[in-house]
Amino acid sequence: MNARHRALAGLLGICLATTTHAAPASFTGYGDFYRSLGSILFPGSGTDMAMPCTDAPRNCVWVTSMGQALRRLDQTLWSGPGDLAMTPPAGVPDVAFDGEALVVGTQRWPLSDAINLAPAPWHDNAPIAAENVAVMTLWHRGSSVCLDIRQVSSGTGDRYTKVVLLHEKRLYVLPPLFGTCAAIREAPHHGFSYPSNTYLGAGMESDPEGLQVDYLLSDGITRVERYRLRFPDHDNPFVFEAMRE
Repeated sequence: MNARHRALAGLLGICLATTTHAAPASFTGYGDFYRSLGSILFPGSGTDMAMPCTDAPRNCVWVTSMGQALRRLDQTLWSGPGDLAMTPPAGVPDVAFDGEALVVGTQRWPLSDAINLAPAPWHDNAPIAAENVAVMTLWHRGSSVCLDIRQVSSGTGDRYTKVVLLHEKRLYVLPPLFGTCAAIREAPHHGFSYPSNTYLGAGMESDPEGLQVDYLLSDGITRVERYRLRFPDHDNPFVFEAMRE
């Protein structure tokens, strides 16, 4: 090895050591953590959807426009937000979700036919009662549409979000533990990767020490990245330090 090669090898060693021993980054929310990773499929902020309901019989649907609700349910008496326009805001797709299917424009994608990438015990495509949803947020980019579905809950329920993704004309259900559309990242060949999260520590959910974040491709098998999160306060898993493995 000549002097030039020895110098390059030494520089590489310094870079590797710096990368290996880099200080963990601190976060106070999962949105900021996921966005910090780059190549996010849905940059920016999502759009809150509204829930109008028919009066009798009562049926509810989450929508981006009143027109979408009227097409979904042929009723004349409705109750809903007074500021919900007949058409969605500029740049926002015309979307509806009634708990059984995602509707984009006039095309319907049944939840029962979705590719479910969530682990047990969330590996099911059961309908969701619209009135059991507290907040529904729409994310979109090109023809891809994603819903963050936060159901009415208590206790540790704020850690779980049902994530429904329409990408390349396929509907997916993603893992709910600290899940969000904002976490989905671009992958080669028009694909995507998503986080599959697992608690760390003997206590697991009751007393978690941290979280293992495995980014998987849409095949649900191929891991592309892994991160390890540490909770300084086990009672607050929304404040953490993160390092890439």
